[in-house]
Amino acid sequence: MKITLENQVALITGGSRGIGAATVKLFAEAGARVVFSYVRAAREAHDLVQACGGGGAVVAVRANVAQMVDARRLVATAIRHCPWKK
Repeated sequence: MKITLENQVALITGGSRGIGAATVKLFAEAGARVVFSYVRAAREAHDLVQACGGGGAVVAVRANVAQMVDARRLVATAIRHCPWKK
């Protein structure tokens, strides 16, 4: 069975390394636009965006979701990437 996430947006917290990075890759491969957060791993986040093809389909946002202002900014970024907003 092949899962397709075309025209969907995924918001993933802690997506720059480990299980989070694997999730980002899988969702991107399934066709979703992916917005993910990271706190310290800027180089890993950048590399992951590039590995997923760049071009805006995968976006990394430095955000500590324990901080409300960061969490709101992360969600706002995801909303801007919704396909129906284009």
